[in-house]
Parts: sequence; structure tokens; C-alpha cells
Amino acid sequence: MRTFLHAQRDWYRRYGLSHVLIIPGATDSVTRDGSITVHTVASPFVPGSDVYRLLLRSDKVLRILEHEMPDVVETHCTYNLPWTALLHRRRHGGIVSAFFMTDVAIAYVETPVARRLGARVAHVARRVTERYMRALYLRCDIAFAISPIGQKRLHEIGIVDTHVVPLGVDLEMFTPAVRDVRLRKEFGADDDALIMIYTGRFDSEKRADLVLEAFALLPTDFRAQLVLAGDGVMRETLEQRAREVGRVHVLPFMNDRAQIARTLASCDIYVSAMAHETFGLSVIEAQACGLPVVGVRAGAMVDRVRDGDGFLVEPYSPRAMADRIMQTPRSAWRQMGLNARTRIEAEFSWDRTFEEIQRIYEERLSRP
Repeated sequence: MRTFLHAQRDWYRRYGLSHVLIIPGATDSVTRDGSITVHTVASPFVPGSDVYRLLLRSDKVLRILEHEMPDVVETHCTYNLPWTALLHRRRHGGIVSAFFMTDVAIAYVETPVARRLGARVAHVARRVTERYMRALYLRCDIAFAISPIGQKRLHEIGIVDTHVVPLGVDLEMFTPAVRDVRLRKEFGADDDALIMIYTGRFDSEKRADLVLEAFALLPTDFRAQLVLAGDGVMRETLEQRAREVGRVHVLPFMNDRAQIARTLASCDIYVSAMAHETFGLSVIEAQACGLPVVGVRAGAMVDRVRDGDGFLVEPYSPRAMADRIMQTPRSAWRQMGLNARTRIEAEFSWDRTFEEIQRIYEERLSRP
């Protein structure tokens, strides 16, 4: 989400369009930089997290909207803020768009409920959540999915009028050209070592723990190392397990996009065990850096990883992931990475993403 919003802000600035961002933070503040405005609203941390915050102050958000009077209010969640945007539309006009970024019904409701209360209760909870999502999305003027898989899920929920707008990647920043031999040496890896990497949140949704368990199944003489870069509630658990396994580097969250690109390009394989991915932006960033991907056969991974540029295995199976990595000749990984880079160059760019979104907005705003 952060990557999308930063890319969107830069695109709006380039074309002189006004862009207002309302985000949670430690204190209330507002900054203006030309046509770009950022409102920070003091918000508490999500329980159990010291990174993510809950923006619950709908009254404050409504006052900001009434002050800024935007033509379009773009929402990226399914909680209180879309209803605030809809209230603003009822009072002042404009349009409200909703992005299907996360499959809340499956990732945040069905999966955790099933672990605690069983499949029957989880199914009921999922259906209730889907009815809520249908009621919300049908009230919005535009519904965006960021992948065909996401659009299919919206159709299943009952949202038929949707637009698919894939996300993009900075192809000049995320490139194999930034591969750094010195960084590989910092990891203690020689030229023949196989470095696997995961970047993203450390939580039960992203399943970095399964990546680590798959790596733990590789024999020590396989000459492989694992890099986990990110932050989240599972960090301490992952660090402890990493010490037990060995050959694992747990890096902090990286704010610097160039540093992320350099780290990715200096590794050899991108690995993800997330089964509920709605797009997989970190995946295409890795592919843009020339990395093949080993993922799971579920969610948007089916769209992101094609024959010839990586492999998909059954979800929730560290053994299947480890076996696939061990069975693949090392000489094959490099060519798959080059294939992935070629496809990303042809299919994904931020200009293409935001030009399409803007076209849809202008068409909708032109209606009586």
C-alpha cells in the first residue's frame, strides 16, 4: 500500500494534479508541497503491533474532506473510512472509488477464525463478511480490482461492475543492474551460493514463517542462505527460529526503495508462501530485478508466476516448497529470472496504472 501511494503521489505531482493523502500517525499534522497535501491523523496502534495504526477518527477525516473538497475520494480499506467518504459524497457530491487490495473475508476472517473455532464457524463468518463487503462496494461509484483473481472474488461476492487495473513497478530502480557482489559477501555467500529472499510484513497473513520452515528443510550442504526483510508481530519469533536454523539473515524494514531493489537484485530466488495475495507487488518488484519466484498455487500468485519464470507449489506446505527448490538445477534459476524481467517490462508500469485510473475517473465525472 505504501508503495502504491508513493507512486501515485509522484505521478500526480508530475502532472500538476492535486492529491490529498489522509493517513494515521502519532500526532495530527498537515504538510503541503505544491499540489500534494498530506494530512496525518493521530491514531492508536493496532493491538499487538507497533507498526500499524487504526484510523478511527471519522469525524476528523470528514472535516478534512469538507475542507479539501476533492472530486474523487479513493478508499483502500473496508472499515469505517469508506462510510465516511460516502457520507461526504451525500453531502457535497463527487465520487467514491473502492480498491480491493486485500481479501478481508478470507485473509482476516475465515482463516484466523478457522484456526480458533473450526471450519463451520469460519464459513459462517466469511459469508457474513462477504455480505458486508457487497453492501459497501455496491454503494461506491467505482470498484477496482488489481488482478483478475481479485475481480473474480468481487464477482463471487456480488460486485459485477468492476475494473481491473494492475499495479506497476519502477523499472529503472528495480533492475538486475543494481546487483551488488559486496552485499552478497556481507551475507557470507560466495558466487555459487543460492540466496533466497522474502520481503514484506512478518505476520500470519504473509506467512514468512512457512518460508523459513521450507528453508530449514534444505540440507546444510545445499549451499543456500535465506534473507527475510521486513517487520511485524512475528519478528521475534522469526529471529529466534532463524538462530536455530542458521544461515538466515533477518533484516529490518527498509524505507529506502533503492535499498530494497539492491537487496533483491543481489539475491537469486524470491520466495513467498502467502495464499491470499490480491496482487503481489513485492513479487513483480523481485521479478523486475531478475529473480525467479517460488510461490504458492493460490490467490494472485497464479497470475504473477508463469511457466518459465518460476514455480508454484501447494499452499501451507514447506516440504513442497523445499522439494521444488532442491529439484531445480541451479543453472535454470538465472534463465527463469531473465524471463521474468522480460515479462515485467512488457506488462507493468506505474504510468500505465495511473493513466487508466485517471481515464476511468474522468469518464465517470463527465456523466450527468
